[in-house]
Amino acid sequence: MTVLPDAPVFVAELSADDDRRYDPKALLTLLRTFAVVVLRGMELTPVQQVELTRGLGEPQLDPDTHNRHPDNPELFVVDNTGDTPVVGNNIWHTDGSFLRQPIRYTMLRAVTLPPSGGDTLYADLRAAYENMPPQWRDVLAGAIGLHAYDRIAATRADAHNNPAALAGSSTYTPVRHPIIRAHPDTGAPVLFVNDLCLARIESGDGVPIELTVADLIAHATQHQFVYRHQWAAGDVVVWDNARALHRSDFTAALTRVMHRTTTAGDIPQSFTSIGEPA
Repeated sequence: MTVLPDAPVFVAELSADDDRRYDPKALLTLLRTFAVVVLRGMELTPVQQVELTRGLGEPQLDPDTHNRHPDNPELFVVDNTGDTPVVGNNIWHTDGSFLRQPIRYTMLRAVTLPPSGGDTLYADLRAAYENMPPQWRDVLAGAIGLHAYDRIAATRADAHNNPAALAGSSTYTPVRHPIIRAHPDTGAPVLFVNDLCLARIESGDGVPIELTVADLIAHATQHQFVYRHQWAAGDVVVWDNARALHRSDFTAALTRVMHRTTTAGDIPQSFTSIGEPA
């Protein structure tokens, strides 16, 4: 295993000769320490990717039914060349934060890559909390974020020329999650933000606070907290949405196809309700 020298310490890499790449128990062990695990030289069919994901947790179906794999609905096809392009993936986000139980792990496999470009960026939300100004911690203690599906639904309706996509806004009613959550494995405090779904931030009693979503995203995505993954053939990246933000850096004119699988997570718990981790 390699801790990538040009990345913050939340990223690890398993080389093409490391058998742990196919062992979900080994991957879960690594994901307790690292938010992002890069697997090189993988050979996975869609069925095998779903099964490897199942070893990490219960697979989560994506609400975008247009882009599910025709033979394996648990697998989501991220293809910019199709009639229903995936939207919002160029915005900093964690997967499924609009759900009462947000997505926990995401596995992304490179299928077709452009000659250059198409990188994915990751930001460490634990480091973002640890390096937050003390006065921000005071303001955010007990703060709540309202996460909504509205922006995704509106963007999808526009991109697909399909007003019916707006129905998702009523299917997924807004949910309230702590801005500082306790990591489900370690109990450590983690900043929980999402530029795609986080509509507003308020105190525990519903009063708007002085910090904005833009403030927190700008802080969390500073260079020292970010890893840029340059994809190569055979790459699979697994990450913990309870700790890592991500976004694509991609020009739509290039052809890029990825296969994504995800697992269901737990209801986020406030760090202030858990207390200091042991």
